[in-house]
Amino acid sequence: MGDVLLSAPVLTAIKKSFPQCRTAMLVAAYTHELMSGHPDADDLLIDDFKGQHKGIVGLLKLTGDLKRLRFDAALVLHPSFRLALVCWLAGIPVRAGTAFRLYSFLFNRKVKQRRKFGDRHELDYNMEIAAAIGVQADKVEFKFHIPQEAKDRINRLLQENDIRGKYIVLHPGSGGSGQNWPVENFGKLAAELAKDPGLPICITGSKTEAPLADTIEKYTPVTRFDGQLSIKELAALLKNSALVIANSTGPLHLAVTVGAEVIGLYSMRVACGPDRWGPYNRQNSVLTPPPGTDYSRKDSNPMELLNINSVTQLAREKLAK
Repeated sequence: MGDVLLSAPVLTAIKKSFPQCRTAMLVAAYTHELMSGHPDADDLLIDDFKGQHKGIVGLLKLTGDLKRLRFDAALVLHPSFRLALVCWLAGIPVRAGTAFRLYSFLFNRKVKQRRKFGDRHELDYNMEIAAAIGVQADKVEFKFHIPQEAKDRINRLLQENDIRGKYIVLHPGSGGSGQNWPVENFGKLAAELAKDPGLPICITGSKTEAPLADTIEKYTPVTRFDGQLSIKELAALLKNSALVIANSTGPLHLAVTVGAEVIGLYSMRVACGPDRWGPYNRQNSVLTPPPGTDYSRKDSNPMELLNINSVTQLAREKLAK
């Protein structure tokens, strides 16, 4: 989810630079809903890499599909030999991607960047590749389509749970995309924030993350939406919240995309750190363990060192605004 959301602003930048062009985005099936209705995506193409596009035969089928659409340019934002090969085999004239990889010879617009160092934000890396084909953007714009039926269902669910105004959303999972703040800390945080009158606390997550919500519920009464919402419904819930607090995960980027106030809880490990994966241009919305934390140990979670009081304090500061 995060990769796709941090790629979508490239579509808007392309449209601003080349207003008459037609754009398409190639996505996995499970992220199709995320991009449906995006105003700057003229077409959404499915890369069914677990089904019809699996293996050599599937790769050739995907190649044929792209070749028939006669694209003038391809931006390979997600570094992948498979996608670079498909664009080359499809005969797309302009192919932009990152340099310094064994398959970079498949690109004819190479951008010198080493994402593994995490010295820039993922979205900035993506915009840099777009610049290689002449895309110019003086600012990054997030757009997201929320259909009326998703808004209506969220309104109904909130009313059924007697939530009439603003609320706080806690998203305690991450789907394995980063190191998690201990769920017990989320529970204690919920109990602290529940002391402030007038702001109910909602829990979001997938069906498999229900045990996390179970744990938080032991600390204080909450309204649970785990396993109940589509992506568009989740976006509607996040958009109307007073504050979203989450680990490094796709729903945090979704909250930023729809304009919600957020706090992101991050490890400082390079692979999942806030410099590359934090909420975009929200440096004052990131909390990490204290300087000097040892991230090399495999037998401990350094996120345990992120103090509950610091999260509670920042949350109250943001809510006061």
